[in-house]
Amino acid sequence: MDRPAYADLYFGLSDAVNEAKKDPDQFFKSYVNIDNIVEDVIAGNRTFVFGPKGTGKSALGLWVESDVDDVCAQVRDAATLPLADIPNLQTGQAAGVERTVTAWKFILLCNYIALLRRDNACKLKNTREVDRVTRLLRGYGFMGDASGKALLKVATTTVEIPIPKVGSIYKKESKSVLNIFSLIPYLEDWVSSAESPNRHVLFVDGLDSIYLNDQRYDESLAALVQASYRLNQSLGAAGATGSIVLLLRNDVFSRVSLRLPDSQKMRDDFGVDLDWRILTGSAGRHAPLFKLVNDKVSAAAGVNLEVLDYFPQKMRVGSNRNREIPTMQYLLNLTRHTPRDLLRLFDEIRKVAAAQVIPSSPDRLSYSAIREGVVQYSTKYFVNAVKNEFAGYEGGPEAAQDAVTALQYLGSQKFSRDDFKRTLSDAKGVSVIEPDVDRLLKLLFFAGAIGNLVGNDSYMRFYHRRDDSEIYLRGPLILHGTLCHAWNVPFGI
Repeated sequence: MDRPAYADLYFGLSDAVNEAKKDPDQFFKSYVNIDNIVEDVIAGNRTFVFGPKGTGKSALGLWVESDVDDVCAQVRDAATLPLADIPNLQTGQAAGVERTVTAWKFILLCNYIALLRRDNACKLKNTREVDRVTRLLRGYGFMGDASGKALLKVATTTVEIPIPKVGSIYKKESKSVLNIFSLIPYLEDWVSSAESPNRHVLFVDGLDSIYLNDQRYDESLAALVQASYRLNQSLGAAGATGSIVLLLRNDVFSRVSLRLPDSQKMRDDFGVDLDWRILTGSAGRHAPLFKLVNDKVSAAAGVNLEVLDYFPQKMRVGSNRNREIPTMQYLLNLTRHTPRDLLRLFDEIRKVAAAQVIPSSPDRLSYSAIREGVVQYSTKYFVNAVKNEFAGYEGGPEAAQDAVTALQYLGSQKFSRDDFKRTLSDAKGVSVIEPDVDRLLKLLFFAGAIGNLVGNDSYMRFYHRRDDSEIYLRGPLILHGTLCHAWNVPFGI
């Protein structure tokens, strides 16, 4: 089969959820199991999956849910839950951290039991009682897509499960009803003793979009992490058939970890990072990040392809185009080393090729077509992607716009904290206070929009949502090159 034109290649959609629905065959065929993470997650060895936006956390959950044999999995979206109200759920305990942990354990167990009931091969002890309790919980609305509304309704009341008058299951109970706190040991026992030839994995996603400017969210998220950790310990000790996996941004976990006494143990023993950047260097064009791109376009085209074959080996850069750098380096420097960034870059170049306004052969892109695609990617995708990183923070869209406008007003790739403070004041029309300057610079740093300049302009340090790094605000700062393309800012190095 002849190689298709670059303009006909398929690079997928920005959101894995949308792509899995719209083009499931291509999505599942092109999935790259980076560092065999999938096997560790399914086995229950890794129950926290960390990574910035766009690194494939949702894609991992969706792929396991739909395309792995002998695994029954489900991805639940926590963004639909009223996180700030979960500490108010009446469990039968006094208000406090432990009640919030209990509330989350209850929510997770309800969803985990619902997952087990989807597996026709799964056998549960006390099946009739499990079915009775399940019906009651469904009636309350704790199972299914309406669970968020149910939580709002019962946040100020106590859920009670009547105990049957006949039977020995609840012989240790002195009351005729169970509240959430007294029901949980039975739920844990039922899920821990379940038998099935299949593995069960409950994914909790949607935590990229939660708000982080309210202490109630911090309390709720920290309790969610603690609840899942405890449940996984219980499931693992019992040799259960599955586990609960949280898909978390690095900085979200870093923020709530201050409330978790075992946060380092959680990360070391059960966490795994979807970190594409450390696997890109020595492997070159065969690194996992490019393997993902190649597999995606190959699956869609029905023939093995390497996308870089459509590009010249080197790109001419500089004001006079008098310097050459390897094309792979050129392309990666325009991203934050995430699959989403790289795929959007290739797709914007594809759109330029498909428009046929700039001359370019079907199987070899011209420098002009590539550069125009870079400009389109920079202005249409990258700037907005940086703004989206501010979702959930105090000030929201206004803070994002002020910060981005301040960067644009700089007019220079290299700048200092004082330069940014001046342009931020210009953007807001009022003098800004020091804490606001530092807060926005840190957000821009973790969004990958700016970095530290180290040494004699020889090394730029950019991080995208990495909790192991910190910006040095007193040192020289540098604007990401992609934003220079977007705003026509002269390159400083």
